[in-house]
Amino acid sequence: MTAGKTVAEVRRRFSAAPEKVFAAFADAYLVGRWLKPAPEITLTVLQFDFHIGGAYRFAYQPPLGEAVIVGGAFLSIEQPAKIVFSWVIEPPDEHAGIASEVTAIITPDGAGSELVIRHEKLMRSDAIARHAQGWRGALDHLAALLEAQGVTA
Repeated sequence: MTAGKTVAEVRRRFSAAPEKVFAAFADAYLVGRWLKPAPEITLTVLQFDFHIGGAYRFAYQPPLGEAVIVGGAFLSIEQPAKIVFSWVIEPPDEHAGIASEVTAIITPDGAGSELVIRHEKLMRSDAIARHAQGWRGALDHLAALLEAQGVTA
């Protein structure tokens, strides 16, 4: 990790078309099925208003310990290619108050697509590592969701 780096970036190729990958971000039910860092974490979608300026709020419940609440707003939506949203973890989590931003870029790749998650403004190195790991886990869940819908990842 380079000094001053504040970005976690992960990439994943899917056999699904960009429209299918975009839909997994745009529907609260689908988001609730995949946007979690690990299988043992339970995600509850508390609020989800998918439009520019709309808010979302999620509760992540680990098997032990307190729930982690994350909220933000949708800053940009370009169907089916790009979604930008703020990402703020609420207290008492150790990373509470870091006002970060997530950009999901979905590009056609042959018959499928490539998804790049760029999580920026992570002002602590441990937050960068935590979020990179979390996004990798979430993309594993997204791959499984797309596969269950009849699209291989």
